[in-house]
Amino acid sequence: MLALKAKNYKDMSLLFCRFVIPALTSQLLSGVYTIVDGFFVGMGAGEAGLAAIGISYPFTLFATAAGAGIGIGGGALLSISRGRGRTRLAERILTSMVMLMTLASLLVSFSFSLSLPKLIGLFNVSAELSHLALVYGLILLLFSFTQIFTMGLLGAVRNDGYPRKAMYIMVSGFVLNIILDWLWVLVYPFGVAGAAWATVVSQLLTAVLFFYHFIGRRSNVRLRFEKAWGSLAFSGKIITMGIPPFGVQMAAAITMIMHNWQSLVYGGEQGIAAYSVISYVIPVGIMLQEGVAEGIQPLISYYHGASLPARRQFTAKMGFSSAFGIGLLCSAFLLLFAKYIPGFFSMSGTTAAITVKGLILAAPMFPFVGIVKVGASYYQSVGQSGQSSLLTYSDPLLILPFFLWLLPRFWKLDGIWLSMTFANAALSAILITVWALGSRRVTIPLLVHKNI
Repeated sequence: MLALKAKNYKDMSLLFCRFVIPALTSQLLSGVYTIVDGFFVGMGAGEAGLAAIGISYPFTLFATAAGAGIGIGGGALLSISRGRGRTRLAERILTSMVMLMTLASLLVSFSFSLSLPKLIGLFNVSAELSHLALVYGLILLLFSFTQIFTMGLLGAVRNDGYPRKAMYIMVSGFVLNIILDWLWVLVYPFGVAGAAWATVVSQLLTAVLFFYHFIGRRSNVRLRFEKAWGSLAFSGKIITMGIPPFGVQMAAAITMIMHNWQSLVYGGEQGIAAYSVISYVIPVGIMLQEGVAEGIQPLISYYHGASLPARRQFTAKMGFSSAFGIGLLCSAFLLLFAKYIPGFFSMSGTTAAITVKGLILAAPMFPFVGIVKVGASYYQSVGQSGQSSLLTYSDPLLILPFFLWLLPRFWKLDGIWLSMTFANAALSAILITVWALGSRRVTIPLLVHKNI
């Protein structure tokens, strides 16, 4: 293995930190917000409120998926264009992203708002639980444009070269969300509706601040609405590049729906309540690893556009090491502190015991998650959507359904929690196989070269 020059290693490591730490911090704060949101809901609406949000929240993730697909897919193209010095092309891509977000907002709000009552009805839960789930989901879906524009413009701001600014804007939204949760769930007991409105208002703030960045004078790429509809000529490429990150969020939604269903089958409403807490906690570790994957994406796309393969490979190597280490820490944390978590959500008794066991059995999944997230991000960043999509879509469409069907037959609820670890271990094996077969277009990022 050839060594890096010291100054190149130092400069690239600092650049890696400049992009990854803000993305990691944003995801960490997002995870903390999610837990705090559950804390307020648990206090204000009890286990029924937690279970209701657990049922309806996965359907609202389709808006998140649309925004992430457009933001990360279009952002990768934006970074590649900037790497090649084509600023005007980057501006047309940004305009196309905004137009796609507008169309996606209309589509998601209309289609899912109409279908949500039937989707929730499939779970055949009590009338009270069904009503609470419908109230929460409808508010988020009717105002899904706030989530789509937040996620979409977040990716654009990062790829414009302002990862720290993107982090600060997200922090402002998280802080407002927590304040409004306290106000509208506890002070004024609006229950799950208050939690939903807190989310909508805070996302509206972040979307407006992201927009302001691109119409101000300090952005590298300006938002221009001249010939806006003509810019949709880039929509096909944006959608193609956005399929993997769209799938990441879709996978989360489908995963939660399937886990809710199996939890109801094998554990009743107690099972759903237990999974609602697990689904608050587990995603925090996943978000941290997604932060690493999202942080390296602008760098890898830029290096790819600028034809700097050794820099691209070194960045990917640092990403894998960071995500794997974070995964080990997340697993250790859950194994040590799982017994204290249900009480934070005002949960006790049998449901709390089920939750603790579920967290412990799912804990070994995190190191596998880190490998898969960074691998999918790497392939997506260099335009190899096929490999990225293989990692992203095989989980919710094939691997996880198989283990969710098989393992509960032997271990019932315990099998549902174990399926998370089994599925991610299988995905890691797929990633290793794809890399072992190699790629003629993009070298496998396992070696570091001196030509930086």
